[in-house]
Amino acid sequence: MSEKFNAEILTRSERDRSNNRLEISLCDAAGECRTISLGRDAIAALALLLAEADNKRGTNLTKIPDSFAVGHGRHEPVVMLRFEDEPAYGLTREQALGLGEALIEEAETIESKVRYPARQ
Repeated sequence: MSEKFNAEILTRSERDRSNNRLEISLCDAAGECRTISLGRDAIAALALLLAEADNKRGTNLTKIPDSFAVGHGRHEPVVMLRFEDEPAYGLTREQALGLGEALIEEAETIESKVRYPARQ
């Protein structure tokens, strides 16, 4: 059996529709990344474990999207925000402005010394 991999960050998730599996990429603090493919039973078991852990304490999983899109609604006056292939969020003008300001504030607080693992 190989050495334990201590994942710290979730960098990618993708549903393999042809094989009905979920592929996720995880990275450790040193930047080493591994991709695993989970079947339906493994996903269900993992979901139960995470739900139990979340009930006991907060979760610390972070997902970094590979892509995002911003646009506007065709039939409603909303700003549309979408990450990867997830369903889009519809934000009011005020929510979008608040989100933009909050993102800028948080981006400015990140120290330039913080390094995230390079994605392949």
